[in-house]
Amino acid sequence: MAGELGIRLSGPRIYDGVEVAERWVGEGRNELTAHDVRAALDLYRAACGLQIAALIVLVTISLMF
Repeated sequence: MAGELGIRLSGPRIYDGVEVAERWVGEGRNELTAHDVRAALDLYRAACGLQIAALIVLVTISLMF
């Protein structure tokens, strides 16, 4: 998802005052906006729709035999 959205996730951060040096996931921006969240939700919904469609096809085919 990070690659499709042109963002990078994870990376260095601070927990309880201690910096954790995690690697970045993906390439792109690490400053995200509300638009990025909406785009991620749209992508998630599209992926769910494809999964549901694939399951419907598989169930339909299995009921035919």
